[in-house]
Amino acid sequence: MQQMLPDIPLKNSVDVSGPDAKGAWSCKFFAFNTEILLQTYRNDLPEKTVREGFSAAVERCRTFEYLLSRHLESSDVSRINAASGEKVPIAAETYRVLEASLRYCEASGGVFDITMGAVCRLWDFMEKTVPDQASLIQALAHVNWRALKLASTENGFWAQLDDPAASIDVGGTAKGFIADDLRALLAGQGFSNAIINLGGNVVTFGSKPDGKPWTIGIRNPADPSTLIGAVPIRQGSVVTSGLYERCFEKDGIHYHHILDPATGYPVATDIASATIVSANSIDGDGYSTTVFALGSQGAIDFAERTPGIEALLILDDGTIVQSSGISGFIKL
Repeated sequence: MQQMLPDIPLKNSVDVSGPDAKGAWSCKFFAFNTEILLQTYRNDLPEKTVREGFSAAVERCRTFEYLLSRHLESSDVSRINAASGEKVPIAAETYRVLEASLRYCEASGGVFDITMGAVCRLWDFMEKTVPDQASLIQALAHVNWRALKLASTENGFWAQLDDPAASIDVGGTAKGFIADDLRALLAGQGFSNAIINLGGNVVTFGSKPDGKPWTIGIRNPADPSTLIGAVPIRQGSVVTSGLYERCFEKDGIHYHHILDPATGYPVATDIASATIVSANSIDGDGYSTTVFALGSQGAIDFAERTPGIEALLILDDGTIVQSSGISGFIKL
C-alpha cells in the first residue's frame, strides 16, 4: 500500500543565492522527490526580476506536484486511480502530460507503459520489498496504456481508466514535461539564459557569458558520486537515467527500479546508464526507459531511427557506446 502524504515534503525550503564570482544566481528547492537547481547569469537583468522569476518557477513546480503526485490524495493522478473506472475532470496541465505520455507508450511499442502503477506499488526500494509472483501476475493483468482515455471538450478536460483496477504513474515523463515548461516560463519572465536541473533532467537555453556551451556532467554508474564524462550543449536537454538511482540487493540478487511491463520485474539489460540528448526534455524522459529495455544494440538502433534524439550509453562493463549524432563527449 503506497504512503499517502498530507502535503508536499519540504515545501517551504527554498534557497536563492547570488551573484557568485561568475555572476550566477541560483535557486535550490525540493520537489518531485529530488533537489531542483535553477541557475542564470543575470547579465543586465535586475535582481528583482531574477527573484520573481525563480519564485514563479517554484510555484509552477508546486502546481504540477499537486496535480501529478501519486502520493497526494487530492492530486489528479490519485483521483483518476481511485475513480474505479469513472470519468474524472482534470486540469489542462494534467491532460497535456497524460496526452504526451501516451505518445511515448505507443512509440515504445508498450515497453514504456504509464499504467504500471499497480506493479510499481508492490515494490519498495527503501524497505527492499520484492513482491511475490502471484501478486505480480494479478497486477500485470491491469497494465495496458490503452485503458487510459482522455477527452478535451469546451467544458474542460477529462480522464478515464477503462479498467477500474488499473493505475497510472507519470514518473517516467512528468519531470521532462515540467523542465520544458520551466524553460518557457523563465524565458517569458525575461531571462536570457538559464540551466534547469530536475535531478537528472537538465534543460538549457541562452548562452554562458563566455559564449561557450553548457557542460552537463554524466555520473559514473560504478561510482555515482563521481563523473565519468560530460556532454557539451548550447541549447536543449540532457536526460540521464541510471540503474543506480533506486536499487537494492536481496538474497544475492540485484534489483533496480526500471520495471518490465511484461514481467513486473526489473528489465534485463546490459545498460547501466542511459543519456538522451534532445531539443526537449520530455523526449529524454519518455525514451530513456525504452532504451534500457532494448539493450545496448537495440537502444542505439532506436536512437538512430527516432528523429530528434541521440543516445549515450554506459554499459555494465564500463564501455561507452553512443549514437552517430553525439559530438564532443568529454571523457573524464
